[in-house]
Amino acid sequence: MARFFSRTLLLFSVFIAIFCIFIAIYPFYFQENEPKETKSVIFLVLDGAGAKYIEGLDAMPLEIEGAKIEKAKLLSIASASFTTAEQEFTETISAHSLYYIAGDCGKQWQDIKYCVDNSGTTTICDFYRSKGYLCIMVSEAGDFKEARNEFDVVLYDKGIFSFDVEVNSNSKEAVGVGEFLKDIVKAQHEQQSSDINFYVMYSAFIIETDAKLVKFMREKFPSKKFFLFSNAKGIDLCGHKLGLEAYISCIEGLDATLSSLANSRDSNTIIFITADHGMVFDCANCKGHHADSPENPYAREIPLILFGSNALLRKGTASDIMATVFEISGFPNACAEMRYCEGKSLLVSEAN
Repeated sequence: MARFFSRTLLLFSVFIAIFCIFIAIYPFYFQENEPKETKSVIFLVLDGAGAKYIEGLDAMPLEIEGAKIEKAKLLSIASASFTTAEQEFTETISAHSLYYIAGDCGKQWQDIKYCVDNSGTTTICDFYRSKGYLCIMVSEAGDFKEARNEFDVVLYDKGIFSFDVEVNSNSKEAVGVGEFLKDIVKAQHEQQSSDINFYVMYSAFIIETDAKLVKFMREKFPSKKFFLFSNAKGIDLCGHKLGLEAYISCIEGLDATLSSLANSRDSNTIIFITADHGMVFDCANCKGHHADSPENPYAREIPLILFGSNALLRKGTASDIMATVFEISGFPNACAEMRYCEGKSLLVSEAN
């Protein structure tokens, strides 16, 4: 009898010990591995918008030829999370889409067609579409055929304010979005004088279209998640053609439009804003360039601005951005399914 009670007490003690261990590790293991709520994604590339020219993103003062220059002030990002990243490619041919559509494929190929033509899950659209998302492109740059073919619906620019719409899917959502975008491009603008106001308007058209799409999807297809890749080219053109002062003014001129986009989202949508590269100005009156300056921090450092998550982000590289988008949109292990996604998420922590 004594042996029976001894064994019973031992088993009870073991059970209590296992129970205590379970209680101790539950918050750190089981809760962290619970599926996260998935969210729709807007990924906006402000073509050529270098982080060093935007106040609050880089602590170093902006100086050209020893003279301090006022940075662009964006009040719209006051409520956002943000960091900066280094872009390895400052040439237009690769920077636009390799890291943002096809991930680390850019380290192997200098042309996106070699990335998107591969079989399997090679692009961000391949992944999101496999999860039931609708993939949309609204773009003024980086919209070459191989990239466009990755998306279900595309609004792209054949010149300057010469937009067209492609629908690459027969789904009701794709057809509906396509018709919606066709109505938008019917009211196209004509080429105007190449001044700051025109380049602001050119980029604002894309950002405003993004905001309209968010509302359209919420009203017409509320249960459909979407990934929207967008590229606004006005800042880049302004820097190349008009110089430093106009470049900074163009960034500031988009503040209200960016604020409207941020306010268009609901709790099920997150917005990322970044750039494909920055811009280099050799003097205050010089026009900008970037392709020939791959080692220049003014060409390499790009912003990463996030609306819709109280996230703490670390600095990283452009190849980390895809992994970051995946994790914050609810897919922390997505890179394991991707052929070209070796970057590491920039998410440090995320408050509830």
